[in-house]
Amino acid sequence: MTVFLVLLVIGLFSARPAIAAQGVVFQTSVAPHADEDLASECRYEMTLTDPSRTVRGIWVIFDRGRDMLRYYGDPDVQAFAQHHDLALLLPFHCGAKSYSAPGAKGDMNVDPTKGIGRALLAAITQLAQSSSHPELASAKLILLGFSGAGSLVGRLADYAPDRIVAVIPADAGHFEPLGLDTISLSPKASAIPQLILTGGADSVCGTQRPYGYFRKHFDQGAPWTFVVQNKTPHCCIINAKSLILLWLEAILKETQTPPAVAARINRGNGWFGFIRTEENETKDLWGGTNWSVSTATTERRPTPPRGMIPAGWLPSHRFAKQWVSFVRQPEHPITSLP
Repeated sequence: MTVFLVLLVIGLFSARPAIAAQGVVFQTSVAPHADEDLASECRYEMTLTDPSRTVRGIWVIFDRGRDMLRYYGDPDVQAFAQHHDLALLLPFHCGAKSYSAPGAKGDMNVDPTKGIGRALLAAITQLAQSSSHPELASAKLILLGFSGAGSLVGRLADYAPDRIVAVIPADAGHFEPLGLDTISLSPKASAIPQLILTGGADSVCGTQRPYGYFRKHFDQGAPWTFVVQNKTPHCCIINAKSLILLWLEAILKETQTPPAVAARINRGNGWFGFIRTEENETKDLWGGTNWSVSTATTERRPTPPRGMIPAGWLPSHRFAKQWVSFVRQPEHPITSLP
């Protein structure tokens, strides 16, 4: 989607690292191939919070939406990355040649086979060389994407399932035919844990399509979790930061990752969440009615209580308690930008 698109440039790119307060920053770019749907080179920035330590994974935070730069530079996120020996990678917006129509001009092609998937992995390989951390070239990835980038991270799970340990699509959706409703992941890709965030008042991507995406794979055994921010429009996922960090903590502990393979997750370890919903006055771009969560509960069994619907697998008791508290909140405040 084009709303809240953030196109920010941080300095000039060079092969040399820049020293920042939060660690050491490296930058690189990847030129498109002639047969790819990339309008120009794709640019990337990586932060190593402690470059003296071996990197065990990479948290990829796509620069799309008002909160992504806030996540990338957030002290709690950086402390989490340092504790788990994760690099933080910020892929800047990379537009496609094919999107030139009004309302879509300059947007990206979220099909990773059209160039953006290759470019991401190529950038990581280049950064492994320039940072003198060769382990980055094969490091496991955590993916966070908002709106159109949420549709991208969902597809990346199928593009490189052996590299990815966790996926967080937030307020996810995209132009036809690349919305969430067209994603059908392989069993290997759907076995990767996903935390799917939606806004109860999201007039762009809505609640129906993200929930349909969740149920399509969760009902087949995927270890996925669904989260609604009541009365929140197409923005403001920074409000879910504590929940995201707690989920990631549990996922990394459950899978002992990186570098273990996320497909080893057993849904028998953990809890199951259930919600009761009520329609509200907002609709998504396709005319679907949005809904809010009126109540939520957790069980050790996957069978929904009467009048409730599944909302996913909850990897720890601590996370289950915070998930219930979060989705029961009547409203999540819209935070102002700094």
